[in-house]
Amino acid sequence: MRWSSLFTRPESGKRFGLRRFVRQAALVAGVLVLVSAAYYAGLSRGPAGLSGGSQEGVTLYAEALNLVQDEYVDQEALDPDEQARAAIRGMLDSLGDKGHTRLLTPDESERNEESISGRYVGVGIRIEDRDGEAVVTSPIDGSPAAEAGVESGDVVVAVDGENVEGLELSGVSERIRGEEGTEVGITLRRDGEERSVSLERSEIDVSAASWSLLPGTQTAHVRLSSFSSESAGELETALSEARAAGAERFVLDLRNNPGGQLEQAVESAGLFLESGSVVYIRQDAEGDREKVRVSGGDAAIEADTPMTVLVNGGTASSAEILAGALRDNGRARLVGATTFGTGTVLQPYKLDDGSELLIGIAEWLTPDGDFIRDNGIQPGVKVKLGEDEEPVYPNDEDGLSLEEILSRDAQLERAVELLGGR
Repeated sequence: MRWSSLFTRPESGKRFGLRRFVRQAALVAGVLVLVSAAYYAGLSRGPAGLSGGSQEGVTLYAEALNLVQDEYVDQEALDPDEQARAAIRGMLDSLGDKGHTRLLTPDESERNEESISGRYVGVGIRIEDRDGEAVVTSPIDGSPAAEAGVESGDVVVAVDGENVEGLELSGVSERIRGEEGTEVGITLRRDGEERSVSLERSEIDVSAASWSLLPGTQTAHVRLSSFSSESAGELETALSEARAAGAERFVLDLRNNPGGQLEQAVESAGLFLESGSVVYIRQDAEGDREKVRVSGGDAAIEADTPMTVLVNGGTASSAEILAGALRDNGRARLVGATTFGTGTVLQPYKLDDGSELLIGIAEWLTPDGDFIRDNGIQPGVKVKLGEDEEPVYPNDEDGLSLEEILSRDAQLERAVELLGGR
């Protein structure tokens, strides 16, 4: 690579002034950000370690950036940091793992860590990029969004009256987030119809697990809403409490669970499966496969305890791993709709400016070898919710009769029927 090309090009008689020097220095900084991204992704050990094709790509980017910084009419609009991030985002989008492998700004990285910890300020929705649209993967139980009836699959059309269609996912998130106690208006599209909701931003303490004993039965409805840092422990507590209350059958509800920490999914699988059982298969970039197994400890409930698992299009990532593990090990039947189809193992890499690359470094397969990415997991018992139905969770069941609960949620009703002995 000819590094001198990053500093000069034919000047057509122009003087190489201070302003141009500053722009060129910013250009070099942008290129170095790209090189650093490649380095931290494990693609090189520095500029010299880039393959010939990659060197040509970086040189091409430098050439284009050089022209933009010299010739673009609105010089005040030039932002070297944003240009570098935009280039990185474009590179990541070309990988075909859009919405999963991605770049987080420093602020987004901080908020991502907050959400994994189980506590953050917001309105309580998680969004993913699906074909260029910001789609709600799940509202958080008990959040302002959930209380307002926001559902998995809703498309965010506008925020505070400003259209966000075509905007990067990070940009949509930025507009939705804000200071605690302030309000935000969100326009959502569902089945071709739009509606607007006004939500107050609040600090959300996300409890990953909740449960209830369905009225008049020995069937526990156990909800796992995410895989944050303590979710496996919270799930174990919920199972133990339900067992102590007389539960002899379990419905594990993974609907609208967007995933989270992978190790928490493996630990959660260990609550239902015997030690040594395969949880998932990890396939790296070279195609080598490794079986990840349950290690140590005893299951929280006995292997012969009747159990079903609820899934839907909002069941993603680590939640799909748990669902696939329980299905392929013959531990439970899956009921509901096809899952989201997130099948890559994300590895975070911090960059020097505080931003973060989340890179899919491997694919995961179910224990039987089924690819999850882009396919999702097909439930053995497919059940659609009616037009006026939405998932009923344990926190929604207080004060309702069994008939009232099941009449509102056809998927839950079928899962309970399969267990028998209401």
